[in-house]
Amino acid sequence: MRAVRRAAAVLASTVVLLGAFTAEAAAIGIDLGGGVTF
Repeated sequence: MRAVRRAAAVLASTVVLLGAFTAEAAAIGIDLGGGVTF
C-alpha cells in the first residue's frame, strides 16, 4: 500500500513537472515564433 502511494505521488509530481515544462516551452515557443519568425 505504501508503494502504491509512493508511485502515485511520483506520478503526480511528474505530471505537474511535465505540465509546467510544457507551459514554459509553449511560452518560449510563442515568444520566439512571435518575435523571430513573424
